[in-house]
Amino acid sequence: MQHIKALIIKAVATFVLLFVILGIGFDVSFGNILAITFLLGIISYILGDLLLLPRTSNTTAVISDFALALLLTWFYLANITYNDTNAFIASLIIAVGVSLFEAFFHRYMKANVLNNVETNEKLNNVRFQTEASEELTPERRELDKEDR
Repeated sequence: MQHIKALIIKAVATFVLLFVILGIGFDVSFGNILAITFLLGIISYILGDLLLLPRTSNTTAVISDFALALLLTWFYLANITYNDTNAFIASLIIAVGVSLFEAFFHRYMKANVLNNVETNEKLNNVRFQTEASEELTPERRELDKEDR
């Protein structure tokens, strides 16, 4: 349930950001905004929030989200528009906005979603004991003394 809640928060915030920047600023259609929101939300949630964030820091995850948002939106917008300069500028603005949101969203993920994941792993308290000795090979003089 926590993952669904996190996905909804991410989708709404990304949609509002994309609608303000692309819909109002660059006159992109509503269907394209929904498509970019869906692609960016699912890919960044799986790669950035579930795989990368638990293994690295917030900064690394934000940088990867910036790169993903920039490349994904630039590729998508460059294929639906004719002017590549506006596509890059729009993608850059979106990537900065997504990165700012993701910095706070990662804190939410760490506090509410990632720590509450139930695992079915059995935690074993295994204690290994090693055997210790004085030497690995006995000295010949000591063996001779014991034989007498």
